[in-house]
Amino acid sequence: MTEVVQQAQQHFKGSDIEVKGVFGSSASLARQVIHKAPADIYISANSLWMDYVENNLELKQESQTLASNSLVLVSPTASDVKVTDIAKLETWQELIGKGRLAIGEPKTVPVGIYAKEALTKLNVYSELKYAPMKNTRATLAMVERGQVPAGIVYKTDAVQSDKVKVLTELPNDLHESITYPIVQLSQDAEVIDVYNYFLSDEMHAKILELGFLLRTNWRTCAN
Repeated sequence: MTEVVQQAQQHFKGSDIEVKGVFGSSASLARQVIHKAPADIYISANSLWMDYVENNLELKQESQTLASNSLVLVSPTASDVKVTDIAKLETWQELIGKGRLAIGEPKTVPVGIYAKEALTKLNVYSELKYAPMKNTRATLAMVERGQVPAGIVYKTDAVQSDKVKVLTELPNDLHESITYPIVQLSQDAEVIDVYNYFLSDEMHAKILELGFLLRTNWRTCAN
C-alpha cells in the first residue's frame, strides 16, 4: 500500500492539505492507533487488525475494503528451480534444500499469517525451516539478495521486482482473503477529502496499475 499512499500525497501536493504517511506493519500501526497516536486514516493489510481497531475505538464509519491481493512463491531471478506441485512435500524440500523459506513473521505480519495458513493447509508448514521477516518488503529482499532459495510474498510486490521470478501463485482457497481495509478515524473536512480520494476513480486506476484487484462497493463520505 506504500505506493497507494504516495499517490495520495502526490495528488494533494501544493494544496492546503498535507498527507503524511506513517508506514509499518499492520499490527504495530493498529496498536499505535488505539493508543491515540496521531492518525486520521488507517489502512491495514489484514482484516483482523482492522477488527482490532474497530473493536477498540468508537468510530463514526465502518471500514471498507480498498483492494485485494494474492500470494506468490518467488525465487531469485537467476535461479533455475521449477515448481510443479505445491501439494507435495517433496516439491518444497527440493526447492529449499538445506536453506529456509522467507515468509513474514507468522504471528503478527499479515503476509506471514496468510503464508502459514496456506502452508498448513498443504500439510507442509511443520516440515520446513523459515526466515521470518518483519514485513513483505523485507521478505522479498531476502529472496532478491539470494539469502534464501525462495519466499512467499504478495503478488503486487513480486511483479515490481526484477530480481525475483514468480514460480507459482498460491490458490486463494488456501488462506483467508487478502484484503486491504481502510477506515476514517477523524471527521475533519480535510480528512474526509483525503479519504474520499482513496475511493476515487483516479485512485482506482493507480490500484489497478500496481496489480491489486479492486472492490467496487465503495461509499464516499460527505463533508
